[in-house]
Amino acid sequence: MATIQCQAELDIAAASTLHQQLLSALQTGEPLEIEGQAVRRIHAAVLQLFLGLMNEARSLGLPVRWHNPSSALVESAQLLGLVDQLGLSEAGSN
Repeated sequence: MATIQCQAELDIAAASTLHQQLLSALQTGEPLEIEGQAVRRIHAAVLQLFLGLMNEARSLGLPVRWHNPSSALVESAQLLGLVDQLGLSEAGSN
């Protein structure tokens, strides 16, 4: 299983590095787990990256699951109406 460790601040500056991590994780062909416990602030552009990851993983038949998504992460996704598309409704929050 490939694991993505989220930083506390997922802003535009972190988006490029995160994008590369997500691409690398997809290329493993393994199920993905995203550790979201540390997230304290997340930019809409990063949520879009995660949405792209979910869509691509689905098209490849790869399961993606969230592990310990922070309340800040879930609340930000809720504001944009992305909780279900990101799979956060199954993960719950802290």
